[in-house]
Amino acid sequence: MSLQLLGVGKIIPEMQLIKRPFYIFLVLSACTAINSHNPELTDKTSLEEQQILNETYLDLWERVRGGLTVKLPDDFSEAERYRKRYKDNQHTVNRISRTGQRYLFHTVKRAEELNLPIELALVPFIESGFDPYAQSFYGATGIWQFLPATGKEWGLKSNWWYDGKKDVIASTDAAYQFLISLHKRFDGDWLLALAAYNAGPRRIQKAIRKNNSLGKPTDFWSLDLPQETEAYIPKLLVLCELIKDPSSFGVNLPSIANRPYFVKVNTPNQLDLMQAADLAGITPETLYELNPGFNQWATDPSGPHYLLLPSGIGDRFETQLSSMEKSSLVQWDRYKIKKGDNLTLIAKKYSIELNVLKEINQMEEDLIIAGDEIMVPRGPAWAKTSIPRVKNYTVVKGDSFWAISKKFNVSIRDLTLWNSVNLQTPLQIGQQIKIFSKYERARGKPPNKKKRTLLYPVKSGDTLSRIASRFSIRVKDIEKWNEIKPAEIIYPGQVLKIILDAGVGK
Repeated sequence: MSLQLLGVGKIIPEMQLIKRPFYIFLVLSACTAINSHNPELTDKTSLEEQQILNETYLDLWERVRGGLTVKLPDDFSEAERYRKRYKDNQHTVNRISRTGQRYLFHTVKRAEELNLPIELALVPFIESGFDPYAQSFYGATGIWQFLPATGKEWGLKSNWWYDGKKDVIASTDAAYQFLISLHKRFDGDWLLALAAYNAGPRRIQKAIRKNNSLGKPTDFWSLDLPQETEAYIPKLLVLCELIKDPSSFGVNLPSIANRPYFVKVNTPNQLDLMQAADLAGITPETLYELNPGFNQWATDPSGPHYLLLPSGIGDRFETQLSSMEKSSLVQWDRYKIKKGDNLTLIAKKYSIELNVLKEINQMEEDLIIAGDEIMVPRGPAWAKTSIPRVKNYTVVKGDSFWAISKKFNVSIRDLTLWNSVNLQTPLQIGQQIKIFSKYERARGKPPNKKKRTLLYPVKSGDTLSRIASRFSIRVKDIEKWNEIKPAEIIYPGQVLKIILDAGVGK
C-alpha cells in the first residue's frame, strides 16, 4: 500500500511513514535524541479517534499544544538567550499568531495526516515567519524556504507563470516528503533531519563523520555545525515552549481559530487572477496572499488548476464561475515581439488600449525590442469596445464614501485610489468622484510585486549599522521589522527580516 503526497507527484511506501500516534514521545538528553514509540497508546487511540479529538479544539494552539513532546535538554546553557526574545514581549508574541493565521492550520493538518511530529508544522515560523514571499540571502523561497535545486528535486514546478516553492499546498507536501526522507537517512533522528533540512544532508554527515573519528557522540547537540544551524533547533524548541506555556514567558498567546483559513477550488485551464478576485468578491491582494505561487496576472495554462480562497466564499466563486460563458473568461498570451512591431499595432491587434498594454507590462516608454516577450490579455473584459469610460459622480448632500461605494457596487478602497483622496478628508457637495467599471479597476500591477522580504543571516562582525548601510536602509526599520529593541545585541546565526523594493538586492 502507498500514500500519494499531494502536489509532489512521488509515491512513498507506507512503511516509510512514521507508524505512531500523533502524541509522539521523543526523549532527549544532552547527548542523544531518541524516538520512543508507545504501543499501548497506539492500541488505545486510533488515528481516526485522534483526528476527531483534534477537531474538537476551538483554538489551534490547543491542538498543537496537545502534540508537542520535544524539549530542550535541561543543561542547554544558551536556552535563555533564545527565550529572551519572547519573555515579557507581547508584541512579538502577537506577531506569531498574526503570521500563522493563514497557513498554520494547513501545515498542522497535513502533519497529522502523515502521522508526523507536530513540531514539523511549526518549522515555517523559523524558516520564513510564514511569509510565502520571503527570500533568503542565498535564494531560498517560500514559507519552507526551498532553494531552486532542492525544490526541483522534490517535484516543485517552477516556470515563468508559476513557482511551486511559494505555493503553500505544494511546498508543504514537498517539505514533509523531504523531511521524511531525511528522517530515514539519519536513522530516525528528527533533530538531525531538521538540521539537515537547514544546512543540507552532506554538511550534517560530514560533521557526524568528524565526531565518529574523534570518538565523540553524533547527536545534534554534539556536532560542530554552522552557527545558523546550531541556532535552528533551539529556536524551534523555544517556540514550542512558548506555545506549551505562554504564562511562563509573561505573555498571552492570541488565539487562532481551529478551522481552515482557506479552501481549495478547481479552476479552468487558465484563469485571470483579477477576474477571479472579482468573481470571488475579494480584493486582488487577498487572492495573491493565498496564491503566492502564481507569478503573473493569471494561473499557469499547464497547471496547477486550482486556487485557494478564504473559507466561506468557495461556493460563491464556483457559482459565479460556472455561470460565465467560456468566451468571457480572460486568457493571456506571451506575445513574442517581431521585427517591425510597435506597441500601437500590438494593442490594436488585441483590441486593448495602448496605455493598458504598457501598464500590464510595467513599461514607462514605448520602446520594444524584437525577440522580447510581453503579456497580452484576450477576452471581452479587456476589449476597448466593451469597457465603459470613466463615470464622474457629483457628490450630493448626505453622501459618504460608504454610500457611494454601495450605490456603484465598488469598494471604498477603490474610491480612495481612483480619486487620490483620504478617508479622513470629508466629501464636499459638488465634488466630482471618478467611478470605473469592475474590469477597469482590475488594471494595474499585480499586488505584492513592489516589496519583497529578504532573510539575512547575521555574520561575525555584523552590526545593525553595517547591515543597514549594505542595503541602503535605516537601522530603525531593521529594528521595527524584527522587534529588536534599540542597543539590543545581534548575534551570528540570527536571521533578520529585511524588506526591500522589488529588484533591489538581487
